[in-house]
Amino acid sequence: MLSDRFVGLLLVIITALLGYKKRAVSLSGLASGVIIGSAVVLLGGLLLFLPLFTFFVIGSVFTKYKYDLKEMKGAAESEKGRRKWKNVLSNGIPPLIFLFIWKISSNDGFLLAFFSSIAADTSDTLSNEVGVLSKKDPILLFHWKRVPAGTSGAVSSLGTTVAFLSSLLISFESYLISGGNIRFLVIPAFCGFIGSIIDSILGALVQEKRICPLCGIITENRNHCGFPTHHIAGIKGFGNCLVNFIMSFAAGIISLVIP
Repeated sequence: MLSDRFVGLLLVIITALLGYKKRAVSLSGLASGVIIGSAVVLLGGLLLFLPLFTFFVIGSVFTKYKYDLKEMKGAAESEKGRRKWKNVLSNGIPPLIFLFIWKISSNDGFLLAFFSSIAADTSDTLSNEVGVLSKKDPILLFHWKRVPAGTSGAVSSLGTTVAFLSSLLISFESYLISGGNIRFLVIPAFCGFIGSIIDSILGALVQEKRICPLCGIITENRNHCGFPTHHIAGIKGFGNCLVNFIMSFAAGIISLVIP
């Protein structure tokens, strides 16, 4: 009979290869995904890999969902939605840190942090990918004005609703894996949703924003439409991947301080 971890590692490799074939990840994204996924399986087994698997699958599906429309709005992920190593590591390292600490300490608080971190990753990704499809332009936090879809730090009612529901999805998996412990349902759902809010706050206050001189799109990319972009707000170098890392880690930390 195949061992739990062998099956998990096999699932990691198959998922990564299919993700690459479907252009959900680049080659560097595939390699870093295999590393993160394998580490989770070796530390926690197949069951603890499943929330990460869920995050990757539904995140990839909704990144591709109505991609042409997102592109027309100037709100689509670059590279046709293919995630690179920076994207994978910024979302994957925080939960891996909590899982490692849980493994060596046997403190279930860090297992809650692991689930909360993945819930935040999922909440943030889906709120962005679905929220940009809202018929109304989102509102930029702290400025309280409507801005184009995809602007960092902007929120919509659709995106906020999806943020909560996607966080609840991961927390339900957490609840089942824990054997029905209600804390594993409530805390990851709450912390995951809070993580997406933290992402929006950081996006509004400190994330780098640049403007394309040709089309006027606000982006963090150094080049757009073949021209260098101009810095207009935020801290230079404080990009989306750093924001994602902080919000994912913060969601786990918040779960640790809840009584």
